[in-house]
Amino acid sequence: MAENGLYDVLRMGLSSLRAQSRAIETVGRNMANVNNPTYARQRVIFGDLSPTGGASTGVDVLEVQQVRDALLDRQVVREKSSAAALEAESAACERGEAAMGETISNVSDPSLAATTGGNSLTNAMAGFFGAARQLSADPTNSTQKQMFVQTAKTMTERFQFSNDRLAEVQSDLSDQVSNDMDKANLLLTTISDLNLMIASQESDTGTKALTLRDQRQARLEDLAQVMNFKSTTLPDEPNQIQITATSATGVDTVILSAGTTLETLTFDGDTVRVASSATALALTGGSIKGHLTARDGALQTLRDSLDLLARQMVTSVNAVYNPGGTGQNFFDPAGTAAGSIQLAGGLSGLNVRATVAGGAAGDGSVAQLISELDIQTFSSTAGDAIDGTMGESYSAAISLFSYSLSQSRMKHENQTGVLSAVRGQRESMSGVSLDEEAAELMKFQRAYQASARVISVIDQMLDIVVNSMGRN
Repeated sequence: MAENGLYDVLRMGLSSLRAQSRAIETVGRNMANVNNPTYARQRVIFGDLSPTGGASTGVDVLEVQQVRDALLDRQVVREKSSAAALEAESAACERGEAAMGETISNVSDPSLAATTGGNSLTNAMAGFFGAARQLSADPTNSTQKQMFVQTAKTMTERFQFSNDRLAEVQSDLSDQVSNDMDKANLLLTTISDLNLMIASQESDTGTKALTLRDQRQARLEDLAQVMNFKSTTLPDEPNQIQITATSATGVDTVILSAGTTLETLTFDGDTVRVASSATALALTGGSIKGHLTARDGALQTLRDSLDLLARQMVTSVNAVYNPGGTGQNFFDPAGTAAGSIQLAGGLSGLNVRATVAGGAAGDGSVAQLISELDIQTFSSTAGDAIDGTMGESYSAAISLFSYSLSQSRMKHENQTGVLSAVRGQRESMSGVSLDEEAAELMKFQRAYQASARVISVIDQMLDIVVNSMGRN
C-alpha cells in the first residue's frame, strides 16, 4: 500500500457512506410513494470513482433512474384513450335511453330488442289504433270520439317528448365536448410548462428531474382520456416530448413540441380543429370521440327514424281522413317530423269524423281504415317514408339503438380488461413493492454499517500512527 494508503481507504469509506446514504434515501422515497399511482419506482446506479480504470478508489451514485418502460407507457396512453371513448359513448347512449322515458332491452341480437314502460311510443301508437277500431264499431259514440282524439294527442306528445329529450342529450354532449376541449387545452399548456421546467432543471443540475417526468407522464395519461394522440421524444432534446394528432387527411399534425410550439384546439360544433391553421383532426379515441360518436351516430339515427315514422303517420292518416285534400285534416300537414307532429287546428272530440265528410251517421269506414294502418306494410321503394308496418319501423329503430348500446357496453368492458392488463404489466415493472424495497433497505443499511465500520477502524489506526507511534 502506498504511503497514504490509510487515507485512500478512509476516502473510499466516506464515498461509500455517501452512496449508501443516497441509496437509502431513494428506497425511502419509493416506500413513501407506494400508493401514488403516478410514481415510477426509482433505483440508484452505482459506479467506480476511478477515472483510469485501474484499482478502485471508491464508489459513488452515478445516477438515479426511473424504472420505466417507454413502450408500456405509450400502450397505457393508447388503451386509456380507447377506454375513455367507449365509456363516453356507452354513457351517452344510456342517457339517450333514459331520455326516451322507457327501458330498452340490452341484447346482442338486434331482432330481440324491445321497450318496456307504460309511456312508451309503442303503447301510444297501439292506443291510437285501438281507439280507432273502437270508434269504427260505434262511430256515433261521443265518448269513443273523445278517446280517439285524446289517444292521438297522447301519441303526438310522445313523439315530441322523445325527440325533444334526445335533442337535449345531443346538445348536452356538444357542451361536454366543448368542456373537454377546454380541459385538453389546459393539459397541453401544463405539459408544455413541464417540458420547460424539465429542460431547465436538468440543464442546471445535470441530473434527471424525475418528479417532473412523473408529472408529465400523468398529464399525458389525463390528456389521453380526452383525446388520442402520439407522443415522441425529440431526438435532439431527449428530455423533451412532441405531441401530434392525426388530421382528417391522415397527416400527423404537431400540436405541442418541447416548450416552444403549443397549438390551441377548437370545436366548431362538428369538428375539432387546430386554431392557427383550421386543420381538422380525425380523433379516434378519448371522451371527445365517444361523445361525438354517440351524438352523431346512434342518437341521431334514432331521431331520424322517429322523424320518418312521424311523417308516415301524418301522411297516411291524413290520406284516409281527408282523401281529397280539400277538407279538414286529422294531423297538421306541416308537422311531418317527430318534433312537430300535432293534431290539425280545430280538431276535437266534438267534430272528429269516423266517416268521410257527408257520409252516413253510422258509417265508421274512415275510423276502420285508420285502424288498419296499424298492420299496413309500407315500402320506401314505393315512395313511403318507412319500410314495414309502423310498429315494425319503430321496433327496427329501437333494435338498432339497443344494439349500439349493447355493443358500446360490451366493447367498453373488453377494453377495460385490456387496460387493466397493461396497467398490471406496467405496475409489475414500475410500481413499488414494499417487500422488495424492505429487502433493498436492509441491504443498503448493512452496506452503510460496513462502511461506517471501515471508517472507524481506519480512524483507530490513524490515531495509533499519529499519537502512539509519535510518543515512542
